[in-house]
Amino acid sequence: MKLFSLKKSIGENLLYYIRLNGYTKTSFSKLTGISRPTLNQILNGNSPSPNIYEEQMKKITDALGLPLDFFTRLPSLEQEKWLLPATQYSDRFSGSERDALTRELLADLDELLSVAAFYVKG
Repeated sequence: MKLFSLKKSIGENLLYYIRLNGYTKTSFSKLTGISRPTLNQILNGNSPSPNIYEEQMKKITDALGLPLDFFTRLPSLEQEKWLLPATQYSDRFSGSERDALTRELLADLDELLSVAAFYVKG
């Protein structure tokens, strides 16, 4: 299958699925057995190898009981305002200059904001 060639749109569709179903990245990682850093790679369309990528996607779709090509299709709902990136951090630091605890707290904050967006009408 040519999942690897569609990895960018699959990542977007997967993130859309995660948010619509109320998962955090951490809870989704635990559910699928894929590490959080690997999940981030998949969501960003940055998987290094076609074979590994297909194995990871199989793991995800098996855990959810979905067909392997499920995330190749466009979502049926229009993109909501809450899907647009809203969290902005200071330009004074690049991600690598922040200490590990700060990076972890900011990642957790992103997850909380994603979940909270479900409950905010805007």
